[in-house]
Amino acid sequence: MKLSPDSTFPLIVLMTCVELITLITARPTNIPQGKKGLQMLYQDMRTLLKLVSQERHGNEMKDFEQSLTSLPSLNYKTEDLKSLEVSSTLGQLYSGLKSFKFHLDWIQQKQEEMGSDFVKTKKLAHRIQVISHMVLIQIGTTPSELVYPSLSPLNTAWNLYQANVEILDKLYYFCNWYIRALGVLKHSQQ
Repeated sequence: MKLSPDSTFPLIVLMTCVELITLITARPTNIPQGKKGLQMLYQDMRTLLKLVSQERHGNEMKDFEQSLTSLPSLNYKTEDLKSLEVSSTLGQLYSGLKSFKFHLDWIQQKQEEMGSDFVKTKKLAHRIQVISHMVLIQIGTTPSELVYPSLSPLNTAWNLYQANVEILDKLYYFCNWYIRALGVLKHSQQ
């Protein structure tokens, strides 16, 4: 299916509305806060990690220049686990998830334009959207509006593949870190 540039924006708006409706009906809004809420986030992040791991499994490409500087930075150290605070950790988790969702939507749009299968990308993006909603409930307040960067065009299937591999790799390490962080936080809650 070939899309004209004039039909791309309405398609994105429509896809966002569909995701929003799915998000609203996907889970009940009575998600527990505190330790039980952290436990649910922990389990959901483990599920997300499993999905990402399955996606990464076939990627043989390891040595290439990673050019997506717009992805969340992953500068965490084990010592950082000792000084975690619930509110700041959940705020960083939320902004990171929203960034990955933004990048996966970008990949999905390009996959669709190129006639590639985007079902797995859509599944990951949906899972991230659901977890983001849960994190938002745990935070209790709406964080400031996130500013998304403009992304370079993906003109070839090779560029699309490289970007997808990079996003999946960084999402994998992001999930690993936040599973550890959520594990520490839930054990420290009374």
